[in-house]
Amino acid sequence: MKIGYLGPKGTFSEEAVIKYTQGVENCEVVEFNTIPEVINCISNGLCVEAVIPIENSIEGSVNIAVDMLINDANGIMIKGEVIIPISHCLISDAPIEFKDVHCILSHQQAIAQCREYISKKFPNAEVKATDSTAQAVLGVKSKPGVVAIGPERAAVIYGMRIIDKDIQDVKENYTRFLVLSQKDGVVTGKDKTSIVFSVPNVPGSLYNALGVLANKKINMTKIESRPSRKKLGEYVFWVDIEGHREDEIVKSALEELKGRTDFLKVLGSYPKFK
Repeated sequence: MKIGYLGPKGTFSEEAVIKYTQGVENCEVVEFNTIPEVINCISNGLCVEAVIPIENSIEGSVNIAVDMLINDANGIMIKGEVIIPISHCLISDAPIEFKDVHCILSHQQAIAQCREYISKKFPNAEVKATDSTAQAVLGVKSKPGVVAIGPERAAVIYGMRIIDKDIQDVKENYTRFLVLSQKDGVVTGKDKTSIVFSVPNVPGSLYNALGVLANKKINMTKIESRPSRKKLGEYVFWVDIEGHREDEIVKSALEELKGRTDFLKVLGSYPKFK
């Protein structure tokens, strides 16, 4: 079985894949350069499953992943989740003084998670975004004055030097990853279900929709709005709830929600990460 992830080796996505596949036999991990490529690897038959970052405890959602699952990922469902701690390092190719740093490379999410550190330590440095933290680490090779923000594992893999550790602005830093496939997870008794929906643009419509969950005492663990891409001021709502879509109470709630929404899509049910 092939499992896609955001490469190259040394990314936090690879760490999530390693955790997800512990004890799994006959699996092969395949790296891709961008999140859209990772998601599309299922629909184009390159992989059976894929692991993508979806949200961070400091910076919130990975918008491109959220938007693709809402709008573009037809036939793809969420079958699992993985949560890992995130510790960022300042990495260079050779010993370097902070005063000599003129450029910092990293993924946009990592840059945002280290915003205060960068502002305080390198107020005059140029900051450039890369497709992944591992690509940032590779990008400092033989480039004096250029450093990367990325995982310790990436520094080890590519033979780079760690200049500083745990540089994220909030030390309790976690990223949640989703496991995607053509089918979602089986009922375990300790599940979550992700749905997206839109409501009529009239007063109380969102309240009425969420009231379905409240009346059935279904707990929400996440709610987020994203632009509908159709009209300014119109939004689609991503909601995670406790329970599996095959549970009777969740099944009845989803059926009732259909009558109170303009659009409803079940992204999948899956076991809660332990």
